[in-house]
Amino acid sequence: MINIKKIAISVAVGVAVAGGIWFASPSQAAGCDRYINVVDCGTPTQQSLKQVYQGRSEIKALYNRYNITDAMVNGANMKTGTVYKDGRVVVDGRVVATGAKTLQRNTRYPGAAEGKVSVAGHDYYQFTTQNSFVYNQFEIFAWFDNDGKFIAGIIKDCGNPLWGTPTPPPAKPVLTCDALTKAQESRDTYTFNAKGSVKNGATITNYTYDFGDGTKQTGGNTVKHTYAKPGTYKVTMTVNGTVGSTAASETGLNCQTTVTVKPEPTIEVCRLSDKKYPVEIKEADFNTKEYSKNPEDCKEKPVVEKIKVCVLETKQITWINKSEYDESKHTTDQSKCEETPTTPPEAPVELPKTGGQTILTALSLGGLTAAGTAYFLSRRKA
Repeated sequence: MINIKKIAISVAVGVAVAGGIWFASPSQAAGCDRYINVVDCGTPTQQSLKQVYQGRSEIKALYNRYNITDAMVNGANMKTGTVYKDGRVVVDGRVVATGAKTLQRNTRYPGAAEGKVSVAGHDYYQFTTQNSFVYNQFEIFAWFDNDGKFIAGIIKDCGNPLWGTPTPPPAKPVLTCDALTKAQESRDTYTFNAKGSVKNGATITNYTYDFGDGTKQTGGNTVKHTYAKPGTYKVTMTVNGTVGSTAASETGLNCQTTVTVKPEPTIEVCRLSDKKYPVEIKEADFNTKEYSKNPEDCKEKPVVEKIKVCVLETKQITWINKSEYDESKHTTDQSKCEETPTTPPEAPVELPKTGGQTILTALSLGGLTAAGTAYFLSRRKA
């Protein structure tokens, strides 16, 4: 009895070969068909791909034409994906390109090809995957640029290059260090404020500050730091977080600043304990019990010598400063101020007690008479 299924497959194969369509299973290169394959037995592994690329100049030239470089063959931005007969290129579950096209070494049916391509003295034929594939899908090496945009691929089973129309890659998660600002709290203390931003699913975990004096601190977006010594310091901030599923850290020129810590101010004072001046101390250490800002407080006060003198004018004995002594006014001879004895005044004559009234009356009359006489004489002379 004839196996109808086997006959159907044989007919399909014959038609495909007659039309120049690449007929291979997803796991092998159809018996390493040298007629269709760019690389006889394909490039099933990265190692075999590298060997062909580095060992055959015409293959290297062909791959370079489709933007496949040395770095890419060595693994830069390389992934494994699948190309489908309908022209879709799928990597990591995402359609990264549509309208896929490929090359074959030859074509038995020129009408199926889009045209002939000549590279390094070799001719190839360009096909859509729709006209090239019999099976629905094949595994490929696929490459992307730094933004995740599809560049090109190579079909593992045959080594044939593959390209298509890239689909817009999803927005990449972005972590950014935006700014670092400072505020001076005191002579030696600053407050720092960090600003970071995220997009498309990136996250911020914390911020790391390098204060420039050998110390670092990881924390929130605001920190305070006190410097132990005067000087100029460069402060750098780093934003820590995740980009996708990967830990990431970002910094930059916007996240740097410089601070200057001036020396602590000093003053010159009089030290009261030993009367020494000037003594330089920190202004913050000044207290009135130990120091004075008045230099006069450290000068030795002269001893005032006093002497006992006689004041010539008043004949009084008193104490004066030695510097005030004046020989015209003073003498140290205190005897000059001793009181001189004086003769007591004579006692008045006592009038007789008997007939006293008569005598007084007589004296009074006599006095009046004498006064009248004197007045008379003076008038005549006038």
